[in-house]
Amino acid sequence: MKTGSHWSKPLRLERPRSLALFVLLSLWWTLVVAKQLGPRVIVTADQVAAAVAGSPLSDSLKKYATDIGRLGVFESGGNLSVYNGTCCTGVLQVNRGGLKRYCKCSPAEYASMPLSRQIEVWAKVTNGNANTRTVRNLMARGTFDGKPVDGAMVLACIQLGPGYCAKTLAAGTCSTRAGADINGTNFCTMAARIRGADSVLADPGAGTSPGSDAGSTADAGGASGTYWNPVSAEDAFFNGAGVDMSEVNTFVSNLVAGATLLWAAWVSQAQYFLWRRRSIGLMDLQSNILRAAVVA
Repeated sequence: MKTGSHWSKPLRLERPRSLALFVLLSLWWTLVVAKQLGPRVIVTADQVAAAVAGSPLSDSLKKYATDIGRLGVFESGGNLSVYNGTCCTGVLQVNRGGLKRYCKCSPAEYASMPLSRQIEVWAKVTNGNANTRTVRNLMARGTFDGKPVDGAMVLACIQLGPGYCAKTLAAGTCSTRAGADINGTNFCTMAARIRGADSVLADPGAGTSPGSDAGSTADAGGASGTYWNPVSAEDAFFNGAGVDMSEVNTFVSNLVAGATLLWAAWVSQAQYFLWRRRSIGLMDLQSNILRAAVVA
């Protein structure tokens, strides 16, 4: 009797252990590829600028093609199929609302499109946002916080979102967190990055340095369109690893949460098999499952 019990217990528990391992590995794979929605294709700022020149973007914005090329490198590192984990996809990070309205496609479908098609969709989204009162207000100012309103600033306002941009404009200064996104970036600091003035980003509250001329596509230092010099640990990590540090953090958090839930499920299933073999009573089964759920 003891011998039978000795051999039956591990045989009964082998199935849930294997199942848990399989699900855990599946979860791991899903999390790893979740932020890359298609083949990793990297384009340069010059390639983005060339695609913009042939897109349906309005002529008033198309003249900033070089700035837009830098914007693509800033937004995605030039990665056509990257997804930021929350809302936006592609080289110029179009959100779900824009894809639904102007592309009628999913983020995964958009991520698999060639550069020219992505830019075409982005151009339609941008043309729509450019007609908002906030953007027109910014363009009519000529200067903001003592700095010329150039192409980089207008593009940053459109790209970050007129809602965010309006809050910074209401504050009347670039040295504010009003209108900043989750990363602390307002349209002034984004504009500085588009121009290539990366040193400004070390202190988002310090404002931006003016461009060469209002509406110019050249940056303040005369750098080429492919200029991009990471200055922070986050940027350096992305440039080397191809993923953002926040994405790694999210991945690890999701992995721990998933592993914990799988452990609770495995414990519950093991307790169920013990109850089926009448090794424990119903009250013990319920109590053990409840304890596993509380720990998870």
